[in-house]
Amino acid sequence: MYQTMESFKTYEQQSPLRKWWNSRTFIQKRLIRLFMSMLVLVICIPLYHMGLFGTVEGPLHPSRIGDNLATMGVTKTHSMLFFLFFLIIALTWNWIYNLVSHLSGARLTCNKTDDEGKPCGALAERRKVVHRKTGEKASQYVCAQGHKRPDAHFHPVKKGTFSNTLWVMALVFCVIVFFMS
Repeated sequence: MYQTMESFKTYEQQSPLRKWWNSRTFIQKRLIRLFMSMLVLVICIPLYHMGLFGTVEGPLHPSRIGDNLATMGVTKTHSMLFFLFFLIIALTWNWIYNLVSHLSGARLTCNKTDDEGKPCGALAERRKVVHRKTGEKASQYVCAQGHKRPDAHFHPVKKGTFSNTLWVMALVFCVIVFFMS
């Protein structure tokens, strides 16, 4: 099983950003993290003084934002619908993407195994063929190596930490709007 998974590693290559990050030394990584923390601090201090966090009076104070939204006609129902829509999109984006990819024949690799039991793993494309004997249309998968197979392995996109954090945040906002306002 381990050998089988290793052969699919070529399909899931590292992103250029991940390669760049892994090429940095320990000190460089620490300096980049320090710089990012300082950048967040520089962004948050003006927001604090404009009242966004609710402890200082200012144009971005939550009560002022609420008053401005109320004068524009935004109600609790509008807020709930917005966060509910955001929650649905955050939960289902990869399901939709995987369904479209699978139906279009993308993200497929060849399943043909060699003598050692390792799969080919080359990118495969779906083609419609007509059987000579029956005359029925069927799908056939052809890889870059020339293997013709009736099946191929689909590689779905999985949600990462950021995506899961987004839908949990949307759920929390929905609960806040629904129960606490």
